[in-house]
This record gives sequence, C-alpha cells and structure tokens, in this order.
Amino acid sequence: MTKIVMFTRSLPMHGLGGMEVVAWDVAQALSSLGSEVNIITTKTKEFKGLHKIDGINVFFIDNVKSGKYSRNWWKESKRVFDEFYSKHCNVVFSVSSGAYGIIDYKKEYPNVSFHIQVHGSAWGEFVSKIKSRTIKGFLTSPKNIWWMLKDFKRYNEFHTVIAIGEQVQSDLIRKPYSYFLDKEKLHLIKNGIDSNLFSSMQKNINIKEKLNIDKNKKIILTACRLHPQKGVANSINAIDLIRERDDFVLVVVGDGPDLNRLKLLVKEKNLEDKVFFLGALKRSELAEVEAESDLFLFLTDRIEGLPLNVLEAASVGLPIILSKQVKLFMSNNITLVNSRDFKTIAKEIQRILDLPSESKKRYLPDEYTLQYTGKKYQDLLDSIKTNGEQN
Repeated sequence: MTKIVMFTRSLPMHGLGGMEVVAWDVAQALSSLGSEVNIITTKTKEFKGLHKIDGINVFFIDNVKSGKYSRNWWKESKRVFDEFYSKHCNVVFSVSSGAYGIIDYKKEYPNVSFHIQVHGSAWGEFVSKIKSRTIKGFLTSPKNIWWMLKDFKRYNEFHTVIAIGEQVQSDLIRKPYSYFLDKEKLHLIKNGIDSNLFSSMQKNINIKEKLNIDKNKKIILTACRLHPQKGVANSINAIDLIRERDDFVLVVVGDGPDLNRLKLLVKEKNLEDKVFFLGALKRSELAEVEAESDLFLFLTDRIEGLPLNVLEAASVGLPIILSKQVKLFMSNNITLVNSRDFKTIAKEIQRILDLPSESKKRYLPDEYTLQYTGKKYQDLLDSIKTNGEQN
C-alpha cells in the first residue's frame, strides 16, 4: 500500500482557495484509490491536534501561525512527521512549499520518495505584481524573488515536480527555471474537479428568489478570492457599459481583502441593483448557484496556474468570458479577452445574453475531472520505488 504524508499550510478548513481545494481533492482521490493518506497542516480556530475528517487523518499543528509558512511551521512539521509518521511512510507529498522543512533532511528517509505539487511560479507572481502597477505590488514583489531563489535550491531535491496546469509547466521549462530544474523530474497533472458536484442538475436552491431577483433576469456569475489582481473590478467596469439593459444581474461569490473597495466601486457607479455580493460559499452551495447562472466571467489580471472556478463553470455548461492569458482547453463556449478591454468585454456579454436559452451541457474534457487526475497521481506515485528511484 502507498502510505502518503501530505504537507500543506492550509486546507478548505482554513478557507476556500484554489490550492486548498486541490490539495483536499487530491488527498480524497488518493484515499479512495486505496492509498493511506495522512495530512500535516497548521491549526484552525476549530481544529487543533489530530482529527479524522472524511476518512483522512489530519494533524493540525497548534503552535504555528494558521495558514502561513514560517520557520516554526517547517520545524514543527518535521517534528510531527518524525514522531508520528516517518516509520510508516513511503511517500511525502508537498503542496507548494509545504514540505520545505523536511526536504533538506531527505537522506534521513531512504525509503521515502518526495514529490512537490506546484500551483504557480514565484516568477509568474513577480510579473503579475509588476504588471499590476500598484504601489503594494511593487513593494511586495521582492518577496517573490526571495521565494524563487528558495525554489531554485529545493525543486531538484524532490523526485518529481508536478505542475497543475500548462501555464505552470510553461513557466518551469523556461528561463530562469530551466537553469536549475531537471526537466526529467517535471510532470504535468492538470487540476481536476468533481464533475458530479458541478453539474447543471444541482438546483436545490433558488438564488433569484433568495436575492429577490426577477425570475426573467439572467445571472452573470464571477467566483474567486476577492483580491485586486483577480479582476472582479474589471467585471464591474464592463457591465457598467451595458447598465441600460434590464435583463441581467452580476452575482459575485467570494471573500477577500478587496471586498470593501469593490462594494464602494459598485456604489460609486450606482450599480447596487445590478451587483450582488454573496460572500464565501461552500462548494456545494457554489455548485447550486452555478447551475442557475447563465454566464461566467473571470477577468483576472494575474498569470494563473489552472483556476478551478473556470473548470467548474465548464463542468456546469456555462459560457465563459476569460482573460486571454489563462491557458485552457479550446472551446466555442470560451471567449478569450483582454481583461482591461471593457468595451469588447461588454460587447461579448451582450452577445451571450442575447442568445436563446438552452439546456446547459457539460463541455469539460475528462482530463480535467477529479476521477482522471486522481488516477494520474496514483500512477505517478506508484511508479516510484521505495528507494526513491523511478521504475
């Protein structure tokens, strides 16, 4: 049996984000395929110490910062591993930099193979911040260079480096990473989502009734962490150009540091009757909202890895208007745009709103489903011998 210990600074219990959801989904998929999965993570308000959640043992370390990397996290995560798991583990799975506290001591565990799942590159984050042209972006960008240097040192210590999307893979095979990363270690396993959960059949709530929206109006949906680089303001600016239409609303799902600024923007533009903020939702609740929606907007300014929100929308069957820098599969249902070209975006929104209503059909390729990606992870981990060498 493959006995896996996953190191991650956060999970959905800490708050819903793409990395957290992917980590938990992969853990559950591997468990369902017969692997023994244990997770080491930071504490939450609700969880401290060892808990069994959905059949998976999760150790929430108490004396570290919740959801954050820190010297104490890397020190304590190694201590917990040594005390409880090292004698019965043959695979260490690092979600992003989660296992950096143990990789430097790899020789202490000759029967363990080490794998890192990469959700984005520090270089990509650096470029996104510079392009944002914000004071905060410029001030925090040196931190990404620091992380990049840490990645240069540690990536090759792992037996495999797993990119979660084509954008991440592309970053890792180009300079400056190509100077440091052994390409033979690089694998692509694209993010996958639960296509049974995200289905057009998920209609257990009536979001229009809940928000007192006219049943004849169409719902434009955007769902993401509310951060300036995620582009929710771009969506608001685009619909402002078609404000004379009375047949749609924009529903925003998510929470984050940009919430108050976005609400102020809506107020300044007098769009309170067209924009509704639902806050953070459980994934099951988000699936139900998507099933009642008519169009999905994701106008991010960032260089994204492989955003789950877009995969979920495709699984439901929603047409998508998406920033052109996001690398995704080709589909007639996906329109790529410049995230700041509001006139073109508004034109595309109107085109889709004017289409006759049809039953939504999933157009998400199977390779982006959790069932497919779980098997890919299992096959990769099984292909590594216990002495850390590939078959």
